[in-house]
Amino acid sequence: MFGIFIFCFIVSISGLAGGAFTLVEPTIYDWVVSDGRAALESEAVKDAENRASQGFTLVREQDSDIGRFWMTFDWDGGDIFTAPNVKTMCEVEQVFLNAKDYGRFCRLNATTGRCLEPTLTVTYAFYGTVADSSCPLLPEAQVSNRARELYDGLTISNETRAYSAFFMEKSTEERTPVFTSRTRSRIDLGAPLEGFTSIYDEEADQQKDYTEFYEDVSKDYFDAFNMESVWLHSAYRDRQQRNGITCKWYSRPLGDIESTELATGDLLLCIFSLAFVYLWMLYQMRSFFLASFCMLQIIISLPVSIVVYRSVFQVSYFQFIHILVIFLILGIGADDVFVMNDGWRFSADAVEVKELEKAGADRDTILETRLEVAFTSTIGAIFTTSFTTIVSFLATSISPIMPISTFGLLAATAILLNFLLVITLIPAVILTNHYWFVEKQCCIYSYIRVSDDEDKDDDNDQPKYLEEGKVDEEKSDEGTSEDFQKEPMKDKAYVAAAKNGKMKETKDRPDEKDEMKLRNSVSSIEGKIPHRLGSTGGSNLGSLQAMISVGEEKGHAEEGEDAASPAETAVSGLDWFIARAYQPAMTVKRGKYYPVAIAAVAFFLTYAIISLAFSTQLTPPDDSAQFLPKDHMLVKVPDELQEEYIPGEFSNFAEVQYPFGLDGFDRGDFDRYKPGENRGKVKFLSDFDFFPEESQRLFTFACQAAQDRTCGYDACNFGRFMLPRPNAIKCFLPSFQKWFISRNPGLTTFNCSRSQFYSELQLYRNDTSTVSEDGLTTSDKLALIGFVDNELKYVRIDFYTTIRTDEATIDVADARNEADDLADMINNHKNTIGATAMGDTYSASQTWVGVEVEFGILEGFYSGLAICFPVAFVVLIFATGNLLIAVYAIITIVFIVVSVLATIVWDGGTLGIAEAIAGVIVIGFSVDYCLHLGHSFVDAYHGFGIKSRGERFNHAAIGMGATVIAGAITTFGASLPLLGAQFQFFPTMGGLMAATVAFSITFSLLCVSDHQRISFCKHFVTLFCVPFHFCPPGAAMHN
Repeated sequence: MFGIFIFCFIVSISGLAGGAFTLVEPTIYDWVVSDGRAALESEAVKDAENRASQGFTLVREQDSDIGRFWMTFDWDGGDIFTAPNVKTMCEVEQVFLNAKDYGRFCRLNATTGRCLEPTLTVTYAFYGTVADSSCPLLPEAQVSNRARELYDGLTISNETRAYSAFFMEKSTEERTPVFTSRTRSRIDLGAPLEGFTSIYDEEADQQKDYTEFYEDVSKDYFDAFNMESVWLHSAYRDRQQRNGITCKWYSRPLGDIESTELATGDLLLCIFSLAFVYLWMLYQMRSFFLASFCMLQIIISLPVSIVVYRSVFQVSYFQFIHILVIFLILGIGADDVFVMNDGWRFSADAVEVKELEKAGADRDTILETRLEVAFTSTIGAIFTTSFTTIVSFLATSISPIMPISTFGLLAATAILLNFLLVITLIPAVILTNHYWFVEKQCCIYSYIRVSDDEDKDDDNDQPKYLEEGKVDEEKSDEGTSEDFQKEPMKDKAYVAAAKNGKMKETKDRPDEKDEMKLRNSVSSIEGKIPHRLGSTGGSNLGSLQAMISVGEEKGHAEEGEDAASPAETAVSGLDWFIARAYQPAMTVKRGKYYPVAIAAVAFFLTYAIISLAFSTQLTPPDDSAQFLPKDHMLVKVPDELQEEYIPGEFSNFAEVQYPFGLDGFDRGDFDRYKPGENRGKVKFLSDFDFFPEESQRLFTFACQAAQDRTCGYDACNFGRFMLPRPNAIKCFLPSFQKWFISRNPGLTTFNCSRSQFYSELQLYRNDTSTVSEDGLTTSDKLALIGFVDNELKYVRIDFYTTIRTDEATIDVADARNEADDLADMINNHKNTIGATAMGDTYSASQTWVGVEVEFGILEGFYSGLAICFPVAFVVLIFATGNLLIAVYAIITIVFIVVSVLATIVWDGGTLGIAEAIAGVIVIGFSVDYCLHLGHSFVDAYHGFGIKSRGERFNHAAIGMGATVIAGAITTFGASLPLLGAQFQFFPTMGGLMAATVAFSITFSLLCVSDHQRISFCKHFVTLFCVPFHFCPPGAAMHN
């Protein structure tokens, strides 16, 4: 036993030294479906642009989507543009502009090499520059005039409206006079950073650099606003004000930083889960030694599992989502321990043990037999429940979403390791506890009882339930064995020696008959309910009820009255519930019917059908996974930017790219568990040629087709596919053709030579002196015209669609069909005009990648269900040995699953990451309780010789009912601390775990009733239960 513990500790320490428990850095590719079409097409475009940018690096001359910083300002006193308010907003903006290393990250002016003025800031709009960090108070008249210019700009022209609308809330134009009570600012950081060739070059490393910069920014704002976070409450959840203005700020790296900090703090909640599980085990087992070592076994299984996961399986990805496994393993591990421990307690009443006791076998032989009986009677149930739970987690490991997949793999590994430790360590722990504590406790108790009995002269002083050591027949159920030793031991010398732990062969040793009585006393003390099942195979219910009665009478004993050992007569609240409430209620009979059982079935059948209807309404989330609380500043700002301001920002709409010349993307030796590294290389068409007139005309056709394309899908706005705004499309060819003609009079791009065409195109691409009339910058041209090693490899068209980025995922997925249809139309036109040298184009977009992630979650969910249900059904058949019972059980499991999913719908949730994981593992949890009860029912015949179905039900209910409830309470209690977490994956998963356990135990227990005499044909409703002791008339139940 201790050798296994030492080995596990050595493995854990080795893992710690080797960095197995170190979390990896998150990247923007963690949740991407790496082998999905959208990801491959999008990354092909990115890598092509990256390769085309090599050798012509524009350090920090492009916008960085990752590094973009937003600020919003709310004012409750009318027009926000007043002199004091402008000064206040300027001061807030200066916190960012004066941040450490801002000069290393700002966007640069291509000509001067200095930081560009952030024109989309309140400071620039009113001061004309951001250089003066003192933010002097401007004259009110000056501020009022400038505000009026901005308001007027909404109606002067499209150009002025675009700038003015940026600062205005949606309802601005509805007011008379026009004004806005809120405004916003945006500061763009530059890309690519120094040392990188493009914005897509080593994205993970560039993201890390931006994150380090924003760590300093976060500290600066905390200092500026005197913010202080406390455990389980982030300062970002409080309202931050300055001079009456509510100020908020946001950037993607800030969200990553805050998510990491919240998740780290939330991990401390596992202390409460650990404490609850330990105290509950201590209460159930009534043994400090047993509870402590069982708890140690559960805890030690997790670090060993992580070492196996990372070192043996070579899975390097380990993030906060994986820490959730500890909450799962606490409940599952405790459940297995309870089953094994109860198997040991009840083994004292097994037929084999009783026969050995009657034959006068020695103590070691009896204990070995007990351990063998306990092991063989529980290993089946523990294995099958562990197996189904492992399968349910392995089913999540096939998810195309890598973090979900690895979470399932780690959880399955932890459950497997826990199972192996339970079947190897726990029997040794139980036997050690028996030798070291139980036998000594028994002898001490016997010594005390003998002393008290001999000192009593008055028969009335003797406890009511014990007369000369005999069981009160009125409190003993018919058919039970002796609940207590028939005669207390009289040999004081022997019990005194036992009390001191010095049992040895002496002339004072009692005879074999007395020694057998001692063994019976030991068996009685070992369990909370001594000798629940008689050797004759009768019901253990009477014995349990007798012990409860004894306990109640003891509770009213007068001071000084003799009392039994607490270990002997201790009965838990769960035992009381099973014996006094559950079992009597489920077996109440009125005439030929069992009203309580039938009512329970009818109620839960109705509830399950309703849940089934609602569970079908689950849909993917409308936006990407959000791990911060809803009242968090970094959640509110993105929502406000989308909903509260006049639309016009291109970033609010999905951008698509249509490349020509690309031939796919090769992942190569990409490791999916290192998503930020070595993601692959683009493949170019070997015969791509943009010079032929047909190729150029196809490109022009594609640009015009995009602008003319209509769209009738719900996600599209204005009835069009391309956003009807100036500069919404980046189509370089018309601009290049004009540029070419101006430089080459009398020639066009159609009648020039091939070498001249490509030479001029490369010059046009690299020209940094001017911005083309269609708004294309040098960085735009570098991305759209792909020269690699002085050879044109691809050309591209980019444009913004009318699909808002906050549209429902299912609607965006439909609108993607419009993008694909446009690509098909272009490719068909290519074949018509013979522009085969251009190759096929397609629609690439980061928005499609996000849609693919959401649908990948759905795919993993449904694939998991498709695996888990058949496996669970097969396991149920083998575990129960009865096809009909397996059918009942799998139907009940379906009802449990849909009940959990229905609660998500009723709570207004969607099928997100946590919901998809929980929806699959709920099958594993659901099978556990059904199998334990069913296994106990079957074992009543094989292990205890009980043939009556009613008595076998009593055996399963009394023997296993409290155990499965105890296991359910453990998992339920372990999940509750998660509800207090701020990292939203944790409370979502905790709530679903709690709901899963609640529905599983409720359906399993309330659908188990005595259907011994209920006709299957007349009462078909029982088909939807799990009546493990029921079978149709004539069916054999001795299996």
